[in-house]
Amino acid sequence: MARGWGKSEEDLGAEKEHAREAADRAAARPSRSHAEQMARQRALELSLARIEDLLGKTENPARRTALETARAELLERLASTAAPATPR
Repeated sequence: MARGWGKSEEDLGAEKEHAREAADRAAARPSRSHAEQMARQRALELSLARIEDLLGKTENPARRTALETARAELLERLASTAAPATPR
């Protein structure tokens, strides 16, 4: 092969290192479905915190009943999203 047309040993090592770094970055990033699941779970947790805050401030019995019902539903949904998903 003519001089200057082939890849040197340094070039090959650098390419392998770049490929390894890219693979490490991809492995460190959560999958899209996992990230979406975590976002849904966080939204439920925030909603639950808001309802519990409102329960502490509300004295109206009808409003408290509605908030307690909503809290029970959120706790149920949170329990179902917290269950580990089976990997595919």
